[in-house]
Amino acid sequence: MHDPDAAYYPGAMTTQPDYWNQLYRDEGRPGWDMDRATPLVTELLELALPLGLRPRCEVVVPGCGYGHDAAELAAQGFAATGLDFAPLAIQGALERYGTRAAWFQADWFTTQLGPWDAIFDHTCFVAMDPDRRPAYLDACARHLRPGGLWLGAFFHDVNGRPGPPHAIPMTELRQLVEPRFEVLHLAAATASHPRRAGREFLLVGRKRD
Repeated sequence: MHDPDAAYYPGAMTTQPDYWNQLYRDEGRPGWDMDRATPLVTELLELALPLGLRPRCEVVVPGCGYGHDAAELAAQGFAATGLDFAPLAIQGALERYGTRAAWFQADWFTTQLGPWDAIFDHTCFVAMDPDRRPAYLDACARHLRPGGLWLGAFFHDVNGRPGPPHAIPMTELRQLVEPRFEVLHLAAATASHPRRAGREFLLVGRKRD
């Protein structure tokens, strides 16, 4: 049975923009795209607002795809930026949402953009090859202002498929992030899209000094 969230493309490298661009070119609307913002925007914001995140704060969405989550954050009053490795993703975000958010084709590992008050991470971390996770977290910490928040949604179950996306257990994620982030929330998601229900969990972390 095909997993609509899978992004496997034989013969390509996930560390190259062409891998992701090819998926957008071949599929138009890739399997992970839900044609709207994830319901987890609301769930993560409800967790983050009591921790100091406020409308007008600057929030970045790495791996933003067609921009649904960044556009929703902008609609809720945040200064939203969407970044993606794939030029066709950014083109699609501009076509759908215009200048509602700021859009940039950029490499999360090397971009000089930012810093931001918060990161909204929905399927970007899990799209990374597992051996790049420490470097990804270093980039997250680097792109945040002091005390900034990392709001993330992750898979603990990918239906046994080869990644991306790649699953990670909660306990392993906690061990990985604690040197860089204070873990303020780590629990199962309750508002997942139906096709992801029971397979996602959420983390809210604050950048350590």
